Amino acid sequence: MGEKREKSLTERLYYQDSYLKEFKARILQKVKINNRPAVILDRTAFYPTSGGQPYDKGIIQDIPVVEVVEENDNILHILGGELKEEPNREVVGKIDWERRFDHMQQHSGQHILSGALMKIGGLETLSFHLGEGVCTLDVAKDQFTEGEVRDVEECANAIVWENRPIKCYLVEGTEELKKLNLRKIPQREGKIRIVEVEGFDLSACGGTHCRASGEIGLIKITQKEKRGENIRLEFICGKRAWEDYFGKHERIKGIARRLTVKDTELGEVIERMLEEKKEEEKKLKELKEKLLDYEAREIIKESSWQENDKGEKIEIIKKLFEGKDFAEVRELGQKIIQLKDRVVVLFGVKEGKGVKIIFACSYGLNYDLNALVREAGKFIEGRGGGTYHLAQAGGKKAEGIEEALDFALVNLENFTPKQPL
Repeated sequence: MGEKREKSLTERLYYQDSYLKEFKARILQKVKINNRPAVILDRTAFYPTSGGQPYDKGIIQDIPVVEVVEENDNILHILGGELKEEPNREVVGKIDWERRFDHMQQHSGQHILSGALMKIGGLETLSFHLGEGVCTLDVAKDQFTEGEVRDVEECANAIVWENRPIKCYLVEGTEELKKLNLRKIPQREGKIRIVEVEGFDLSACGGTHCRASGEIGLIKITQKEKRGENIRLEFICGKRAWEDYFGKHERIKGIARRLTVKDTELGEVIERMLEEKKEEEKKLKELKEKLLDYEAREIIKESSWQENDKGEKIEIIKKLFEGKDFAEVRELGQKIIQLKDRVVVLFGVKEGKGVKIIFACSYGLNYDLNALVREAGKFIEGRGGGTYHLAQAGGKKAEGIEEALDFALVNLENFTPKQPL
């Protein structure tokens, strides 16, 4: 951040009371953070990004607090504009309570979920992140079944429904810490802040938390993902969980209404629809195959004959398609060389502003269509390639496609593999 800070020790009011929404403080220093105005106060209720929990937002006076960061003993409030008040003046800060309480629900929910993981499966939480939409935690486990997810959720939510008190207090000294049954022993020394879910979980934590587990509302694991040797669980708590349920419930009701069935019948109905879709796709594929076969035989009738260098007659089909899907034209060419033993297909397709060519020949013929399509492609300012028996190119010069096909027809005998097939 560059700028020199005065040594200070900001009193952290959120440690004393996570429910404090408004406070008064004195400006210690006005600074710049990456050319953005910021202030250091003698006391603050704004939580800085720390321990997997994001920063608080709100206002100081009437200026938005857009980010809060911790630097040594300083808590820096990055602002959306300049404060008119100078150092040593008193200001009023107000927390964005909706954001703060959401973070409290998620963080307290994480402690209970981590406690449930330890109790049910002996699994230690390796890391935790509180995101804008979902929260994640990682555990050292190579797989996590749906049954295990349900067991952990059931255990965690039972603690929520019991509305157990959540207490925060400071402990100092290794011996005092050893007396506590902490889920994980902290590495740092000095005063350690402990968050206790009564009779269930004890953890070292500096975050903001609910007063009782009932305020968390609901804990729901929404996703599990393999991450190397670990499993990452995505979860949501409180209002986020309600909004997720509300949204999904509305979508389910909407789908059930459109299908004119009860929402409880959706699973059975969708399974039946998928089976019917599979059958229809099978029938459609058979019909398309028949249509392709018919179309190929009709196009074969338009073929002409040409003698090769050995005096053998080769059937040639040269055709330009407009507005037809290139994938269908490609299938058509492949079908023709399946039907005929000694045939060469020279197809062109106009698609919007671009053009494509595709050349194919029976496998018994000795032509290098890969080399031929590269040369013919120059007339459409295109590039491409393929194999001896099937090659294609695409270009942007639509007016050159007739020349490309004519070139291929006239010069076909000049393009044979160096080594006969």
